[in-house]
Amino acid sequence: MIRLLSWIMPRRHLFRERFDKSPLETVAATENFVRTRASYIAQTSLYGYLKTRMGTQYRALFEDDVFSHSIRLSAGKLFASCLSDLTVYAVAHMVRDGELPPPRAQGLAEHNYQNGLLEGLEDIKPEERPSGTTATFSERIGSVDWVQMAEGRAAFLGSETDLIRFAPVIDEYKKLDDEIVTNSIRFRWTDVRSQFRKR
Repeated sequence: MIRLLSWIMPRRHLFRERFDKSPLETVAATENFVRTRASYIAQTSLYGYLKTRMGTQYRALFEDDVFSHSIRLSAGKLFASCLSDLTVYAVAHMVRDGELPPPRAQGLAEHNYQNGLLEGLEDIKPEERPSGTTATFSERIGSVDWVQMAEGRAAFLGSETDLIRFAPVIDEYKKLDDEIVTNSIRFRWTDVRSQFRKR
């Protein structure tokens, strides 16, 4: 399973980035926080769900080439969704706190999102990268209410829905699992928002 995780973020950075508590004083630091936390949420949420759903068979299924391929595709899509949500949240805080004029918010958000995708997905094959993500993100932020997105979980509804939508699990199980899976990613985002506010 570690082999599958490494294409989103190299293993040596997983723990160091997770526990970094230095202040987010620059655009680059904020961009790094957003990318690494989006990667963390995508990985732990998707792989945790799959491991729970597959039970004792998870090792054999993760080693199956066809299933591993579908997991990589799903993980890439979920990472893009998590990156979108956290980028919007971070930029929204800059707008709300007066650090960024609203007219510049869209440009900064697009810059951070595109950089996050390039770095976060650089180790996977081009044909396995999710398509249309940049256009979808641009459409999203074209009409976003930045002040509203800085409050609570408003910015994170996309990834909450996408976790269950993109998971390589049959529809029957998705219906049964929807509430508990959504709550699991919601809880993880609560911790990330707390980290962001503290830093």
